[in-house]
Amino acid sequence: MEQEPFADETPTNPDLHDEEQEQPEQEPAIGRVNRTAFWIVMLVALTFLSGMTVLISRGAVAMAAAVPIPVTVKASSIKTTRFRLYPGISQADGKSAVAVNQLDGTLSDLVISKTVSLPVVGNMTITLKAGQNNTPVTTTGLTTDLAALSSESATFGGQAVSSNANGNAFEIDAQTVTLNNINISAPYMIANSMTLPGLTLTVS
Repeated sequence: MEQEPFADETPTNPDLHDEEQEQPEQEPAIGRVNRTAFWIVMLVALTFLSGMTVLISRGAVAMAAAVPIPVTVKASSIKTTRFRLYPGISQADGKSAVAVNQLDGTLSDLVISKTVSLPVVGNMTITLKAGQNNTPVTTTGLTTDLAALSSESATFGGQAVSSNANGNAFEIDAQTVTLNNINISAPYMIANSMTLPGLTLTVS
């Protein structure tokens, strides 16, 4: 009578090759980078930098294209030689009501930041800084769609307030304006030219 194998015994097939019975070893995933997350971070950072700075040459940055995303703008002071403020529709989406500001002047301790949410890496904040070392940012033709603005203090010189022919809109013009400790939410920014001394960009 042929003896049956015990339950804990595994019968072997002599016809199978040794290599077919061996289980392949799995290589440990050590030191590997999530390529999808890496390239998403790099793409967002490069897209933001390209939109903010079209041309960088000797510290001068010509912003010929708009920033296509809402950003937070902070500065310790803004001093203008030309200032105009009037109601309008944001160029970011063509439908949101905003206050449009146009100016020539300087911005001290400028910080522009934006937090975005990505499906792979989560929240990511991109921050641009310039004019931090007593050398302010200078700009001409800076146009900003203001969704919100707060300032610790504001001084206007040569101010004039006017309305349109229908009387349903007004405009504020000033020869000089000084704003201190400014916080701005802006869905759209564009400038004819901007000089950014000490420009840095970080992604966190």
